[in-house]
Amino acid sequence: MIIRLFFILIFYFQGSPASIVMTDTTHKKSDFNLSYLYDEKNVLTVHDIATMHFTQTVPSQFALGYKEGAAWFKITIQNQSTNNDFVLYFTEPFWGELNLYEPVKNGWIAHKNGLSIPLKEREIEDQSPAFLLHINPGESKTYFLKGNTVNSQIGAFELYTEKEFFKPSRLTLNTFYLFYSGVLFIIIILNLFLFAEMRERIYAYYIGYVSAFILFISMFSGSYLCFGFSGWNEGLHTVGTFVLAFMALFSGSFLELKKHFPKMDHLFKLFTVTFIVMGLLISQNTPYATLIFNILSSIFVTILLVLAIKMWLLGLIQTRYYLIALIIYMPTMGLMVLTFNALLENTEVTRYAFLFGALMEIIFFSLILASKFHTAKYDEIRLQKELLAEKQKNQDYLEHEIEKQRLEIKEKNAILFHQSRHAAMGEMISMIAHQWRQPLNTLALINQNLYFKSKLGKCDETCFEQSHQQFDEHLQYMSKTIDDFRNYYKNDKEKRPEEMAEIAQLSLRLSDVFLNYAKIKTELIVTTDAKVSLAKNEMIQVFMNLIKNAHDTIVERKIPSGKITIKIEKRAESISIHICDNAWGVSDEIAARIFEPYFSTKADNGTGLGLYMSKFIIEDQCNGTLSFHNTDIGACFSIILPTID
Repeated sequence: MIIRLFFILIFYFQGSPASIVMTDTTHKKSDFNLSYLYDEKNVLTVHDIATMHFTQTVPSQFALGYKEGAAWFKITIQNQSTNNDFVLYFTEPFWGELNLYEPVKNGWIAHKNGLSIPLKEREIEDQSPAFLLHINPGESKTYFLKGNTVNSQIGAFELYTEKEFFKPSRLTLNTFYLFYSGVLFIIIILNLFLFAEMRERIYAYYIGYVSAFILFISMFSGSYLCFGFSGWNEGLHTVGTFVLAFMALFSGSFLELKKHFPKMDHLFKLFTVTFIVMGLLISQNTPYATLIFNILSSIFVTILLVLAIKMWLLGLIQTRYYLIALIIYMPTMGLMVLTFNALLENTEVTRYAFLFGALMEIIFFSLILASKFHTAKYDEIRLQKELLAEKQKNQDYLEHEIEKQRLEIKEKNAILFHQSRHAAMGEMISMIAHQWRQPLNTLALINQNLYFKSKLGKCDETCFEQSHQQFDEHLQYMSKTIDDFRNYYKNDKEKRPEEMAEIAQLSLRLSDVFLNYAKIKTELIVTTDAKVSLAKNEMIQVFMNLIKNAHDTIVERKIPSGKITIKIEKRAESISIHICDNAWGVSDEIAARIFEPYFSTKADNGTGLGLYMSKFIIEDQCNGTLSFHNTDIGACFSIILPTID
């Protein structure tokens, strides 16, 4: 029995790291072990953790790779010094959550930190998590830390005395990042000058690349938090996608892929678009987006290296320097990727070597572009001398050619002007035709109804008067449409304060023939009499478009009890209008394109201009917004318009 207890004690002490001892001669501790526990489902609380046995230890500078759950750390500190206050510092700012739990008599106090906590609300205003610890001399305390991150579980804990941590002369990574970013800003300014002189896309791509890398460093170091921005968990990987997107544009232009390898040029453009899309997906924390991006980036870098070698073998001199830059950059970047994936230990070299490699690459690229600028200017001066000499020899010929070119340009401009006018006229005619199709269909229904009632002897004077009134309203509407479209692109349309209830009622009255024919019920709910400044007939067109769109969907899908609901209500300093149906909505693919011009789901019966024109009227003419969303029973269009006093 005694032997068994002996082995249990040996196992326990081997699995538990020794306490961190702080003496009067110890001002900083950065090389120690911590107990570690992985909470895969992120469900454990500090009360659960406090009763559990930590069997795994990690060094204070660790790399655990990408994990979806929470990381728990246990640290015990023995104060054998005369100091009372210490600072526990964590070097990585991009953890979404890193909370420290301090033991008290009644339980635990949570000291929250990480990207979810604004800088001004932290105990210590530092972009990286830092915690103030109070431990009396001779006392020992055990703390627990819980961390969550969508990035790699990587970082380093450092323990300082309070005096040492706040010492003005203490060098930190933030000082290095500030100097690093300053060098990159100088490079951007230099290339802005080169871009202004050369007007070539390659300089713009390079400026975009360096700017994106500065943003990446800002995310990497957390320095953006100092400017009052909120923490962004996905920022590091999101900005990384844009770094590679600009890298693809710059490399494709520098290697002249369009000239030497057209297919590769198309592939690099595809890489650019893909990286941007992956950045948007990662920003929304889409599952597996980061993994897919890492795979694509590895493929891209490999292809880039192979192409650079091939171009160098073809004899392009500048490619040699480009290849040297890649050879410096890629291994250091590989070290960071392997460290983030826990395939290498987290050391100062593996963790930060990529900063040196990236800086060397950027400097090499800047020297190459500066050399390109120098060569271009030299060629430009030489060409100018040749042109001046040629001009002296044959002045008359040059003047003749200049005049010929001027006339050709003038003729082309005239052709383009007429083409643009014809295109505008064609679009206007298409819109008028679309607006007239609804009242013409309605008039046809009224005429057919009147004919059958007359044949059946059921058309009395009231029936005739009603049909006449409906004919007159729709004919007036068609006449007003011509006037509206004649001034369609003008901003001086006469606007008056109008009640939306009155416009909605008139629109429903103009639509009641085809709505009644389809046996579609309508409901108008008005809870405000606030007025909006607008052109009345334009808003009627919008209502008619949305009502007809709902009608067509209900008829097409054969909804047995079709219904269109219009709700008008007040919100703050605006008025909201919701026009909804019960036709079960539309797919996400259609919803994404529903306001595009000429996009229609009605085959040959639709022009695709109704919703496009409605959005133009609401947003460009009325300073409002028109949006679409699906409800539980159908589609719903929402209009927000500013009210007037």
